[in-house]
Amino acid sequence: MRRPDRGHDLSALGSGTPVAGGRDLSLPGSGVRLAATRWAGTGAPVLLLHGLASQRRFWNLVVPDLAGRPVCALDQRGHGDSDKPDEGYDLSTVAADAATAMDALGWSRAVIVGHSWGAAVATTFAAEHPERVLAVVAIDGGLGELGEDEPREEVRRRLEPPRVAVRPEELPGLLRENSELKPWWSQAVEDAKLPLFEVCDDGLARARLTFERHMMVVDGLLDYSARDALPKITAPYWAVVALREDDWSQAKEAARRRALALLARPRAFSLHGAVHDVPLQWPAVIAGVVRAAADEAATGAGEGRG
Repeated sequence: MRRPDRGHDLSALGSGTPVAGGRDLSLPGSGVRLAATRWAGTGAPVLLLHGLASQRRFWNLVVPDLAGRPVCALDQRGHGDSDKPDEGYDLSTVAADAATAMDALGWSRAVIVGHSWGAAVATTFAAEHPERVLAVVAIDGGLGELGEDEPREEVRRRLEPPRVAVRPEELPGLLRENSELKPWWSQAVEDAKLPLFEVCDDGLARARLTFERHMMVVDGLLDYSARDALPKITAPYWAVVALREDDWSQAKEAARRRALALLARPRAFSLHGAVHDVPLQWPAVIAGVVRAAADEAATGAGEGRG
């Protein structure tokens, strides 16, 4: 088991502390250790899975509106403070990490919430571990396949991450100026974004997810088939799609329509005017969907405790 990569604290740039009431802990995954933050409560447990190149603080703005419920946000393998192995970034392995972490939490079942890549992880989890799922909330991901009509290598090149290396004091401004979230930017958004980076030994801030591991995650996504996964899901599936006036949004809306025909118990929302990182743009809206999914699960399956 490989230990997390070395780096320095970015706490001078943004908060690395959990939202009030949260407790940071380490949980087992499938041969790795996963950093997590847990909030105690009653009702249907909620597991939060971030997207590609993100980390568990991404959910900072959503969690306050889930107060009183059992919630856990994971740093998935390769990300944040979790172990960073050089393999295991296929969706089945990453979903198995989540199942093992749930075992350690004592959760037999949970509402599985995922954003972007995390939505594909949540969908895979629900297809491969149906007995562990009360509901799925898939936020702007998980409904379609990447690059269906493009050569794989062209899609990989298009999804290569930028190789950012900047002085730490420049990072907050760079994040704000280059973000779709600029109109909604706040200190809380900045604090949720800064933990994506660490200060390396040369004094420059770089992404905590390395280029090589980023591309392993991309390969896992390219191997993902929503057409295969969605029909296997028996739990309620809450699909949240962020739509703007662009070609990508048209493709996402088409994928949403196809997905609804494959799902046994679909619940669908199209959020017009939403950016991809909608949990940071409209956190109360996303929290409301998660609460609805958890409340329905509690009503249908009996009240749980986590």
